[in-house]
Amino acid sequence: MMTAASSRWLLMLMLLLCLGGCSTVKNSLFPPGVKLNWERVSLTTAAKSNRDFPVAVDIVLVMDETLARKISSMKAGDWFASRAGLIKTHPGDLDIESLELVPGATITLPGKRFTQKRVFLAVIIADYFTSGDHNVRVDSFKGKLSIELGATDFSVSASEK
Repeated sequence: MMTAASSRWLLMLMLLLCLGGCSTVKNSLFPPGVKLNWERVSLTTAAKSNRDFPVAVDIVLVMDETLARKISSMKAGDWFASRAGLIKTHPGDLDIESLELVPGATITLPGKRFTQKRVFLAVIIADYFTSGDHNVRVDSFKGKLSIELGATDFSVSASEK
């Protein structure tokens, strides 16, 4: 048997679903993107990486769906050349952690830096002297993230334990 309170709740829910075209209501009830919950992000650089020079690395979080499609297809050279302009033209849509690691270095970033953000894309982009995409999309949004910077390219792995 349905009570008056549950009937009102059901009616309100149906009304909100009918207003699905109203993005403000929809986004407040069902926020877009995926919530990040990384415990930590570890970066390790090989002893002879990048011809024995530091490697610039950006951990890029994108909070806009259209911008996410654009950035996901960018090569590292294009990203680093256009990063400042993208930040200016898309305030609030990008969160970037920029690091530079010398060969043989290891660094661990606390997960608090990345948790609770809702993103459409998480991507790691590294600036190597060698040609290539040097762009890895991260599809794991919780657990521990490991970035291994090798001599001429890098890999990303995730574990939920």
